[in-house]
Amino acid sequence: MKTLRMALAVIFPAAVWVQFAAGREVKFPNTLTSKSFDAPQPRTRPCAREDLSIKEGETDAAMGGVRRTPFVLTNISKSPCTLEGYASVELLNKAGALVRRSTKQKSDDAITPATLEPGKTAWFALNFNAGGAGYMGKPCPTYKQVRITTPGANRPFVLRTDIQTCAKTDFEVTPIVAGAPE
Repeated sequence: MKTLRMALAVIFPAAVWVQFAAGREVKFPNTLTSKSFDAPQPRTRPCAREDLSIKEGETDAAMGGVRRTPFVLTNISKSPCTLEGYASVELLNKAGALVRRSTKQKSDDAITPATLEPGKTAWFALNFNAGGAGYMGKPCPTYKQVRITTPGANRPFVLRTDIQTCAKTDFEVTPIVAGAPE
């Protein structure tokens, strides 16, 4: 404890001086204790399937058959929860059997947790190819069901949809981020 006080006696004035030299207003706390520095932030629990609702957004189409569909997740519980990472997206045939599974889109940005207060949203996008200009061959199949499992969830969502995608093309999901789709 004595070492901590000595460290604070050196660090605190230095921090004040840096703020003062930068032209910033310096505010002093009424009391300064070691607890001011080591109070852990409460950890929010992961979002369970029951905490969330999901809604498919409007698909954007680009040249060459490239498509991007956002999916919005809303916290419908009464307490905050966190989503981190990627959702799993699977296309299902008419019988409900798995036909195709998404891959994770590579990103240079760090994946950060999305903490959702009650009523707040997070989203991810599904990027795929529907066989546009330059595609040779029969039309790509359209899938009427998609199964989405959020990180840490035990049960998936199954949505009715119309996703037309070609075999051997990209079928990727972006990481989940807080907020509304861009």
